[in-house]
Amino acid sequence: MKQREPKAATSAVAFKAVSDRKAVPDRKMSASRRTPYLQGQIDGLCGLYAIVNAFQLMFPGTFTDEDAWELMVSLCDAISPKFPAVIWKGAGVEDMVALFKAASQYALEAKHLKGTIEVTRPFANRRIDRVQDFWGELGAWLEDGVRRGEKRLALIGIGYPDNHWTIVTHIGARSVTFFDSWELKRLALRQFTVSNDVAKSNGGMHKLDTRQSFLIARKAAPSLRR
Repeated sequence: MKQREPKAATSAVAFKAVSDRKAVPDRKMSASRRTPYLQGQIDGLCGLYAIVNAFQLMFPGTFTDEDAWELMVSLCDAISPKFPAVIWKGAGVEDMVALFKAASQYALEAKHLKGTIEVTRPFANRRIDRVQDFWGELGAWLEDGVRRGEKRLALIGIGYPDNHWTIVTHIGARSVTFFDSWELKRLALRQFTVSNDVAKSNGGMHKLDTRQSFLIARKAAPSLRR
């Protein structure tokens, strides 16, 4: 999603950071990481970071810093025609579709992860007039995953004033919990609205773009996978 526009030189520096393999630690050193990777303060790469952070939670103990680097390269390749502008403009919905396709393929090919992901968009073509309905349905889906012993997360798009992609891990009675590249941890449900006008006229409110929601579930690796 869109961020502030930096100087043109920033794009080359940011892309070099992604491409520099020397900065990547050994795979064995980082399998227990449980804090989100953080994006830069002035870039718009929250969508890519959100997917990488989702993999951390989907594949605990097997997804490492080395994997994160490899996945980030795959994601950048998937939307390479959008560089360098995507660095400051951020990824749109169709970009996220392409990114998830690349992420799913990465999970299939990374045998040591011992699983893959299934991504669905049940809210993409639905109009939701009450934010409570969205939270209720999404919370029920996440809770059903807990009961089934299935790892589930949601990647959602927050509009005004944030313009940000983030990962939702839990929805409680009063708050929503995130695993986030901006270090966002928890917000009250009452701080969200589906109305852009309400968000703009009430300080502290966040516009929720419900159609820009991706539900992620971990699935077993295909039986024929070598």
